[in-house]
Amino acid sequence: MTIKIFDVETGKDINKKIEELKVDFKEEELEKEHYMLKEILEQPETIKKAIEQDEKKLIETVMEVLRAKNVIFTACGTARYAAIVGRYLFSKIAKKFSDVIMAHEFQYFTESVDKDTLVIAISQSGETADVLEGLKKAKERGAKIVAITNSENSSLDRISDKTFFLNCGPEIAVASTKAFTSQLVVLYLLAFAMINKSQEEKIKLKEIGDKVEETISQNNELIKKFAEKLKDKKDFYFIARGIDFAIASEGALKLKELSYAHAEGMPAGELKHGTLSLIEEGTPIVTICPKDYTYEETLNNIQEAKSRGGFIIGVSDEGNEIFDSLLKIPKVEEIFYPLLTVIPLQLFAYHLAVAKGNNPDKPRNLAKSVTVK
Repeated sequence: MTIKIFDVETGKDINKKIEELKVDFKEEELEKEHYMLKEILEQPETIKKAIEQDEKKLIETVMEVLRAKNVIFTACGTARYAAIVGRYLFSKIAKKFSDVIMAHEFQYFTESVDKDTLVIAISQSGETADVLEGLKKAKERGAKIVAITNSENSSLDRISDKTFFLNCGPEIAVASTKAFTSQLVVLYLLAFAMINKSQEEKIKLKEIGDKVEETISQNNELIKKFAEKLKDKKDFYFIARGIDFAIASEGALKLKELSYAHAEGMPAGELKHGTLSLIEEGTPIVTICPKDYTYEETLNNIQEAKSRGGFIIGVSDEGNEIFDSLLKIPKVEEIFYPLLTVIPLQLFAYHLAVAKGNNPDKPRNLAKSVTVK
């Protein structure tokens, strides 16, 4: 078969190298009721696969990160929340300041991008139109591009100077789960590589994969029953502080994507700056509150919501009488909590969608890869 590619404006032939994509379709076989549940349950293994990154490439990349005057993360949706976790990791582990800019807004900031800028772009598909548009402008201004994606030979892969692949296999469900935790793993590796600790931390990350399996088995049936009780609620609020804030936002996104209920994620400290006026008797407030450096301050914010009638759902490794219900996670080093706290939130969004009769694999009005602006 002969394939010809033409420029639509000039009608002239364009020479393009044809590459064969290698896809293991066996990974797409559906053994569970929905692809989303299958992909949630795969995460103990996909986290371990994401750890398999080339050490030389990690070191080369973080040297560029450390030399860069400006480090910018750009992404959309779930990938942006991974980027926000990445920003915290870079700061807390490596003391390297960075910023996160929504991909569809990044084009408006490229005037301040130059050869001393390094852009880290995150996209599961590697074809997100908003991400690619901003990167093209940044590259024209001399910026270096590092990609984190699940798709070899994607547009993002081709435009980037270096690419880290998630190694998590095809993700079929529209709402991202295993790709999100795999993105986090790559960001952990980059942050630890900046302080020359990526090798020893890989061992800890593999152990986290086992903790994810424990989190799933401990919470899945409980959340299934829990979702049935809350399926008629119209408003949900997800709150947290510090690095956990990104997980609260991701949990809210998952819930509204799949259940079509209003859900809002925010820093817990923002409650008293307006949102408390919306809290009524029985309003569900999901609190990501592990026993880390944010614990005590977050409890204070929870009390503010509870005194207004909020129904408090805690996601924590430590029980507290302030929680009306607890989704328990294992105790780990505090820097690794995001890889665990997100799991009950994924399960909650999934089971709430099923309880409401929605298809969690194909939420209305949404596409897996957003290839238009």
